[in-house]
Amino acid sequence: MQSIENLKRVSHFTRMMLFVVVGIFLTIAIYGFVSQGQWWVTFGDNTFDALWLQYKESHFLLAAVFSPLMGCWLLGFYFLQRLLLALSSGLFYAKATLRYLKYVSWITVFYVCYSMAMTPLATYLVIPNSSIDISLNPMTLIIVLCLPVLVHLFSAAAELDKESKEIV
Repeated sequence: MQSIENLKRVSHFTRMMLFVVVGIFLTIAIYGFVSQGQWWVTFGDNTFDALWLQYKESHFLLAAVFSPLMGCWLLGFYFLQRLLLALSSGLFYAKATLRYLKYVSWITVFYVCYSMAMTPLATYLVIPNSSIDISLNPMTLIIVLCLPVLVHLFSAAAELDKESKEIV
């Protein structure tokens, strides 16, 4: 029983720290933009930032290319908060908890894959005749692609736990 209470406390603490970190990040980003007219955070990588600074007429196109990552951040933050709230309430094997865990894992997979493709896509759309560098991180891909498998195993363990409780 003590370990369940510890898991609840850790989930609650992690949830609160996530709010603090995102708040600090947004404060720094907004302050840098307001005080010096530039973002103190990076959007993608240096190539994407260079495109943003150099091709002012393509800001709308670059923002459209970048918007799926922003959507991933927002959705990922929302579902991670919901997941941590459910875990801090002790709902470790609830269907909603497993659903939030699936959402977080698939959003992460999409985010990592799209972030690797975003800069080459932006470069191609803004400067069609330029050479495109594709940067793949194989270890990151392997780890991220294991997330849905782990979620599936966690879901199967929840079903086994439910079945064993029904038998007893």
